[in-house]
Amino acid sequence: MTTQEQQTETSEQILLSYVEMCYSVALTLTRNSDRAEGLARSVLTEAWHLRDTVLDKKDIKRNLLTALRRNFLNDRCRVDTSRSLVGAVALLL
Repeated sequence: MTTQEQQTETSEQILLSYVEMCYSVALTLTRNSDRAEGLARSVLTEAWHLRDTVLDKKDIKRNLLTALRRNFLNDRCRVDTSRSLVGAVALLL
């Protein structure tokens, strides 16, 4: 097994160890199990694709939590914006 393969395997094991944490945090943020699953899945998928480029393994937890927060806020902002647009259209009618 090459060094690159060992690093990839280690990264995979680290990511897998944070699956439950990501779902728990996402559930706390969203208060909805379906949305939490989608949020956790999107963050873990993003991290999975970047697993070979992560510079510092000890920062993976911080990066996952930051990504969860960022994605949650981006989704929330999109929902709030679309609600206000619907409200503005309703006022025009």
